[in-house]
Amino acid sequence: MNRGDVLAIALASALVGALYAHFWQPAVAATHVELRVGGVDAGRYALNEAREIRVDGRLGPSVLKIEDGRVRFLRSPCRNQVCVHSGWLQRGGDAAACLPNRVSISLVGGDVPLDGIAY
Repeated sequence: MNRGDVLAIALASALVGALYAHFWQPAVAATHVELRVGGVDAGRYALNEAREIRVDGRLGPSVLKIEDGRVRFLRSPCRNQVCVHSGWLQRGGDAAACLPNRVSISLVGGDVPLDGIAY
C-alpha cells in the first residue's frame, strides 16, 4: 500500500463517519441557544421568540437572528464570513462560531426520542 491508498482509506472512513452522524442520528429540535463571547457565557435565549441579538466581540458587533425555532449569524465583522455562511441551525447540538470575533453559539434542549430501554 502506498500513501495514496492510505489517504483514500482515511478519507473514505471519515466520510462514512460524517454521513452516519448526519443522517442516522435523531433530528432533535432545540429549544434554546447558548451564546459565548471570548469563552465566557453571554446569554441563553429561547428559540420560540423571534429577535435579533447584537453581540460585541473582539472585532466588533456580530448580529444573530432567531426565528421559527432556529438561529443564524446574520452579520459579523470577520473577513471570511464562515459563521454567516454556516446558515440556519435548528437541531440540538448544532453550533457555529465566529473565531476571529470570538463569538460562538450552540443549540441545546429537546428530548432525544428513545427507541428502546435496557435495564
